[in-house]
Amino acid sequence: MRQLTRSEQDVRRTAPGRGGRPARVPRATPPARRARPVRTVPAAGQAVRTVAAPTAAASAARRRGRAPRAPFLLLVVGLLCGGLVSLLLLNTILAQDSFRANELRNGNNQLRQKKEELKHLNAQMDTPEWLAQNAEKQGQQPDWDDLNVITDGSANGKAASDGQTPAGQERVPGTGR
Repeated sequence: MRQLTRSEQDVRRTAPGRGGRPARVPRATPPARRARPVRTVPAAGQAVRTVAAPTAAASAARRRGRAPRAPFLLLVVGLLCGGLVSLLLLNTILAQDSFRANELRNGNNQLRQKKEELKHLNAQMDTPEWLAQNAEKQGQQPDWDDLNVITDGSANGKAASDGQTPAGQERVPGTGR
């Protein structure tokens, strides 16, 4: 391949399919950096000093001026990893607490159901039918021959509740109540 001259390298061409925009032709080889002499303007009473080419010490000083990237990258990666691990631990602890809360909630529901069953059984035991069945199991029988009526002890033999109205109500004349 033929080496292009500088004037040929700078020629702009129109690339096909780009709508006529000019495209820059890349150079065959990148330009080399050349060390140039440093010129200083002497101050009053100072000697003129010129440096023809950079020395190894100058290039090392130039390299030392830039901060190394590896410690910073290790710090950033370490912080990211630490944050990720702490988030995972926090998530695990919260999940354990969630499981414990679910277990306690289920235990409360079971206790509530048991309480309702005992309430229902207690209400059943208070019914006359249940009491009669338990009395028969214990050998007790109702005495249908002797009626026990509570009387006030007077000669006319009225029951204690005859002529009384329920608490807080007055008798209405002419109704018999």
